[in-house]
Parts: sequence; C-alpha cells; structure tokens
Amino acid sequence: MIKFCKHIILLAIVLMTNIGYAAPMMALLDDDHHSVNLGSVGSYYIDESARLTLSDIDSELLRKRFIPLKKDFQQFGLVKGNIWIRVDIAQRLPAGQSAALHIKAPRAQIVDVYTPNLLNNQVFAEMGDERPYTNRLIAYPDYIIPLPNNVPPVFTTYIKVNSRLPINLFMEVKTLSELTTDVQRDIYITGFLMGILLLLLASNVFFFVRTKHPMYLVYSALLVGIACLHFALHGLIYQWFPQWMGLQERIYNFSSLACAALITCFTRYYIDTKEYLPRVDQLLIVLIVTNSILAVIFALAPQELSIAFLSASTVSTLVTLLIIAFYGVYLRIPYSNYYLVARLVLTTGHTLWILAAYGVLSIPFWHEWGLTTSIILEALVHFGGIITRHTPTSLHTGKQEDLRNLDVLTEIAARIKRQTAVIDHQYSLPDPHKDELIQAYKNLSNLADRITYIQNFRQINNSGNTTAINLQLLIDQATIDFYALDQSNAEIDMQYDTTVSWELLSNTLAIKHIYQIIMEEMRHQTDQVLNIKSTVESNERDGHKELKIEAYPIPSSVVMNSELYFGPRYLRDLVESLDGTAEILGEGRKRALTCTIPIHARQVELTELARLTQSGTIVPVILGHQESDLIERTSNFLHSRLLSLTHVDKVEDLHLLLGNRPNNCRFIIFLFEDQKNFGASDLASFVSNLRDNDACLLISNNVNMSQEYASALGFNGFIYSSQIETKLLFDMERIQRETSNIMLPRVKRRH
Repeated sequence: MIKFCKHIILLAIVLMTNIGYAAPMMALLDDDHHSVNLGSVGSYYIDESARLTLSDIDSELLRKRFIPLKKDFQQFGLVKGNIWIRVDIAQRLPAGQSAALHIKAPRAQIVDVYTPNLLNNQVFAEMGDERPYTNRLIAYPDYIIPLPNNVPPVFTTYIKVNSRLPINLFMEVKTLSELTTDVQRDIYITGFLMGILLLLLASNVFFFVRTKHPMYLVYSALLVGIACLHFALHGLIYQWFPQWMGLQERIYNFSSLACAALITCFTRYYIDTKEYLPRVDQLLIVLIVTNSILAVIFALAPQELSIAFLSASTVSTLVTLLIIAFYGVYLRIPYSNYYLVARLVLTTGHTLWILAAYGVLSIPFWHEWGLTTSIILEALVHFGGIITRHTPTSLHTGKQEDLRNLDVLTEIAARIKRQTAVIDHQYSLPDPHKDELIQAYKNLSNLADRITYIQNFRQINNSGNTTAINLQLLIDQATIDFYALDQSNAEIDMQYDTTVSWELLSNTLAIKHIYQIIMEEMRHQTDQVLNIKSTVESNERDGHKELKIEAYPIPSSVVMNSELYFGPRYLRDLVESLDGTAEILGEGRKRALTCTIPIHARQVELTELARLTQSGTIVPVILGHQESDLIERTSNFLHSRLLSLTHVDKVEDLHLLLGNRPNNCRFIIFLFEDQKNFGASDLASFVSNLRDNDACLLISNNVNMSQEYASALGFNGFIYSSQIETKLLFDMERIQRETSNIMLPRVKRRH
C-alpha cells in the first residue's frame, strides 16, 4: 500500500513537471494563433545602473536572471534605470502573411527593439518620446515594428524601455490583419470620445455667445484642455509636430495642471463661491494660481520636478474640490447637487486611473481610456446642471403657477427685446451713440434687479439694508438713477422739503427702488410733469413713523390690477412686502398714486454749520468734474449732514459766484485731486477774488500729499480721502469759528 502511494505521488510530480514544461515559452504565430501577448511568454530584467549593453544582457549569466512576466498588462510604475524584456518569436504563418510587434507605451521616453539573431546585435528600431518621430518604422501613435518574413524558425527579441514617468506596457506580436482591427477599434473609441467633447464645446460656445457669462468660456477652455490631455496621453501629438522631441510630455504636464486650474475656476462660477462662500473663493484663487504656475514649470522643464509631484498636486486639488462640494450641498447652495455628483465621478475615475498608472491596480482598459472617460462623464454631469439652469419652468409646479410664470417670462422677454433692439440699432449705425448704449445696458441691469426683488419679496422686510442714510439724499440718488435709465425725456418734479431732517435706518435700498419704480412706471409720455411729494408722518404717542409718497397726475391707462406684472402690480407687491399700502385714487387730473410705508427713521437736528449753509451765510462750493467718485462721496456725506452745497464744474463759473455774492456771504471752496481733477493747480486762478474770511480745502487721494505741503500751497486744510467722514466737518467747523481778523491764507493774494 505504501509503495502504491509512492508511485501515485511520483506520477503526479511527473505530470505537473510535464505540464510546466509544456507551457508556451515563445510567441508562436501560426494558422490558429494570430495574436500573442508577450506578457504570457516573455521575461524581464531591470538594469538600475542603465549601463548594460545588449551584449551584456544577452550573455549566459544575465539570461538566467530574467524573471517571467506572467501578466498581459505590464505595470512597472516609476523605475530607475532600464527595463529589458526578452521574448522568443516563432513565425509559422502561411505564405503572404506578415506579422508585427505592437507596443503601447506612449509616455515612455525610450523604447528600443533589438533582434540580435537577425542584425548582428544592431538596434532594430530606436523610438520613444525623446527620439525623433521619423525613427518610427510606421508613423502611428503606438510603436509598430514590422517583422521580416525570411527569419529563422525561432529568433530572440529584446525590448529596452526607459522613462522618468510610470512605465505601463501592453505588448503583442500579431498578424497585420489583427493589427488593423485593433487600430480601427482605437480610432473609433477616440473618435467617439472626441465627438462628445466637440458637442459639449459647441453648446458652451453657444451659451457664452448668448449670455456672455464667463463660466461657459472657462468650461469651453476646460473641454479643449481635456482634448489636449487625451491626445498627449495616447501619443497623437507627434503626428502633428513630428520634429519636436519631448513635446508630448510637456503638453501632457501642462494640460493636466491647466485642467485642474480650469476646473477650480469653473467651480467659482458654477456654485458662485464669491457670493456664497467668500473664504472658500479665496482658497480657490490660490489653487488656480498654484496649478497655473506648476503647469508652466512642468511644461518648460519637465525633468526638474518628479511626475509624482504633478500627480499629488492634481489629486490634492480634486480632493479639495470634493470637500467643497460636500460643504456646498450641506449649505444647500444652488446646483451644488450636480457639482457633487460631478466631483464624485471625476474623483473616483481619476483615483482608479492613478492607481492603474502607478501599478497598484491592473485595469488595462481604464488605464488607456479611463482618464478621458471620467472627465467626459464629469463634463456631462456639469452640462446637465447647465441645462437645468436654463430651464425656465419646473415640471413640479401647479398649472396655474406655470401660467403666471409664463406671463412674467413673456413680459421679461418683451422688455429685454426692447433694449436689445436699441443696442442692435446703435451698432448698425456707423457711429453708435455711447450714451444710448449705456442706457440700454442699465435698463437690462434694472430688469435683473427687479427679478431679484421678486425672488426675495418675503425676506425684504427682514433682511433690508441697515445702512443709515438721509432720506432727501436717498431720493436724490433714486432720481439720478432714474434719469440714467430714462429713454423718453420724462420730467419729474420732486417735492421733499419735509424729508431733509430725517435719516432712514433700515430698508434703504428697497425704498430707493420704490422711488425709482414710481418714476419709471408713472412717468408721462406727453409733456405733463410727474409730481412726487414725500412726507414723513410721526405719531408721537406710539413712536410709529410712516413715509407717505404721493405721485400725480396719474394717466388713466395706469391701473394697479394690470395684467402686466412689472408695472403697477410689481410696485404694489414691492410696497406690500414692506407692510405698506399702494393705491390709485381720484379721477382725471386729480388721479394720484399714494404709497404709505412704515419706516424706521430718526430726526436729525440741524447743526449751527448746517443752518449757516442753508441761510447763505456760509456757501460751501464744490469745484470739479461731476463724474468724480471723490466728489460724489464728499457731496453725499455733506448732504447727509444737511449742509446746503453748490457745485460748479469750471473755474469760470466760480468767478461768477464770487463776483455776485452778498457782503455777509463767506465761501468755503473744496478742490479735489484724483483721476478726474487736479485742484491744487486751480487755486492760483481764482485766489485773487477771495476775501479775507474765505477758505479753501483740498481733498485728495494722493498718498504723497501732506498737510504741510497743502498749507504751503495756500490751503486752509487738507483732507485725505479716507478722512472725509472723520475730519471734513471738523475742519469746516474750525473755519466757521474763525473771526474776520484771522490771518490770510498762506498764498500771497493779488489785489
């Protein structure tokens, strides 16, 4: 029994040994085998010194050190030195059939093929990213080496690969018919992927042309970057620029990091981080700048930094964006759900591709096509969000609400078309009128503001602007904004004497908008003047205050229940959102609009300086160009303190004021230095007309100006732009307290 068991064990060992020796140890091509993967029959040796020659490698000593490959897809990762691959090839093909060695390694710097039995140890082909494209025996992105027909029954082939990038190889010996089939399959897949990218690119270019939103321009640039990344990854760049060696690696490095920067920039617009996540927005800007700088460095000097650093930078950017996506969903930012899905798709796909590239996972298809596929899938998810962004109505709303929304959309479209017609007409003229184009643009912006107010009607009274502002100044600003929009030369008569001493403490922007809407919707198309009277009524017992706005006469065509939403109906809803009332009363010329709005305001007492300016004893005069931001800020501040001001544009107008003033009138003249005005140079042109008790103040944003230098020029005071709210009134009150016998200004006056 024991002998029988021994025989059985010996028989099993012999059978296993025979099977082992029967395993194919060469690439055999015959009638039944048209394609052989070298990973199943070849072996490899790593020369870390990179100094061994073919004669060294083909020696008896080193041939014993070759290790079987045993995998169809060879993943070596980052390797220092040369990788030598040895395979024996046997061709037993029928007459007329040829074979070729097909190697897929588009990112390798050196790919040399040796056939020592055929060419006396000479190199059969020298290829790679660092070799001229003309060295390739067949002009194709992959390395295709035709094998000669008249060869020994078995010959040995060596393949040497060297690269500072992760080395991943797919090597086959196949007939030309099999090679043609594989080439056509690769072309079809590339064409399909590029076709999707082209459709997405055309759609986004269309959206950008229609909306002028930079998000679509960034998205289009991202799609171009994806295409460049795909071409570089698959060795397609050399077909267009065969004379530039190393270009493929440079374009891959640049495209990879540029795409990371573009995705980050796209994030800022897609979920509007500037508005919803201002701190995150600053982080995104840092990521954009960092990836852009690295893209330039890796493109100009790819050998200076490790490719692992490039991968780490890209991965860290994607992980950061994924965290931001989760945070955006947590805060319920619009379209953040689409963004999160896109981030998950790309992060998952890119992570699998990185693991395949560095030899952690063996996924041949995903290593070849996965990066482009995952990026395209991400782009399609983003595109789905973009389509939703442009969908006008929701399918889940009620039928009646849909009809109302459609009416509003129809009116919005009509108003937009009206302004675009103005723009189109102006651009059709040889010399377009800039002012009319600006008016049309401001009307479109005003329409956008109305839509924003409609969306926030319920929150206006709770989240209104809390910046205090003088009510009369607010009405003046609304009037100025109206005339910037008016395209019908309307005349408005504002009556607000009782508002001058009131300061509004809340809902300032909404109330200013109400004044502007009254002027826009109640104005006359004839020569009639629209009168608007404003009063503040205060109940001393309960402390409630109401702003009463009365506009008259109102045309008979204006009704509060108009079918057009953006007219009086919009005004009524806006007033009611502030817990107020709006109604039209009376008949004929007595027909008037009355708006009553509860307000939070306080009464401002007149200072002695304000009384003197309103009585004409002191006349503050602003001299300078009206479109100056510095002058506008100074005027608004002094108006808010109830000072009466005079504004002149030219020195000639100031001469008239100085020559026609009463004896008890004292002038305080403000001169400005900014981009629009150079007040210090104007002083000498009117200084001879000043009296001893007049004064001149210089307001400047010039950081090199000093108090001493301004005094030397003859000014009674100098105020830097940041000191307008803190120092200007102090200097004016100091001048007010001066008596008539105070010394003259420091310039020498001429009589």
